[in-house]
Amino acid sequence: MTEATAEGSVCTPNIGPRERGKRMGFGLAFGAVTCGVAAGVLLGGAPAWGRALVFLPALMSGYGVFQAREKT
Repeated sequence: MTEATAEGSVCTPNIGPRERGKRMGFGLAFGAVTCGVAAGVLLGGAPAWGRALVFLPALMSGYGVFQAREKT
């Protein structure tokens, strides 16, 4: 199965619909974790290095959503 891109070239998806769904679910789940961690560190008065922990689940969320949307 191939798809045309905006530039007119052909893109062959690397993953199927089922795996895209898994990755999107993973990304959305980690998005919820990110919100929870962010609320916890902000309401808990964590130091600056503690607030940096929000980066890790946000990164994982971004990876999942990006992979699902770009079919990679």
